[in-house]
Amino acid sequence: MVKTKIIKINPKGPDLKILKEVAKEIKKGKLVVYPTETCYGLGTNALDVKAVRKIYEIKRRPLKSNLTVIVDSLETAKKYGKIDKLAEKLVKKFMPGPLTLIVDKKKNFPKLTNLAFAFRISSNPIANYLAKFSKVPIVATSANPHGKPSIYSGKKAIQEFEGKVDIILDSGKLRKTKPSTIVDLRNKKPKLIREGPIDFRRILEFLD
Repeated sequence: MVKTKIIKINPKGPDLKILKEVAKEIKKGKLVVYPTETCYGLGTNALDVKAVRKIYEIKRRPLKSNLTVIVDSLETAKKYGKIDKLAEKLVKKFMPGPLTLIVDKKKNFPKLTNLAFAFRISSNPIANYLAKFSKVPIVATSANPHGKPSIYSGKKAIQEFEGKVDIILDSGKLRKTKPSTIVDLRNKKPKLIREGPIDFRRILEFLD
């Protein structure tokens, strides 16, 4: 049983001092539930294999399944993933926002976290600041047991994760939105993995 610190945070004008402290804890490998532009996310330092393993355990998720990460910028994404011109074009057009791109990972990105590098830049200011202040990719899996519905309220996040994670950032109720659109760019043609808020046809039209 973990002693969970619950922090109320204003989604429109978050306290940056608090977020800097939470970002430090994330960098150390602490587990945090936090709001994103889609649903509440469960995260930690994606470079810390031991911490990532805990995420899989809490979610009861098979190790073979990939985890998405949030980064603060295209430059950070380039440190850990092989970003070609096509990927860069999509990042500049659709991010920050609910689009996750899968590219080949670089050697400095742990295999446990992903067989590839699946990333997005969040349009939620809280998630974005955490990525910016921690200076590491942050795991951005949905905060719910594997196969269960996504969580859209701080109250529900507390019910589900108090005693399991180190910190819960409660920003109240989120607008119910589909999880991010996932597109795999590892082959010549973009492949839709999961439909989401950004229509795949719109992506293809943009690239045409």
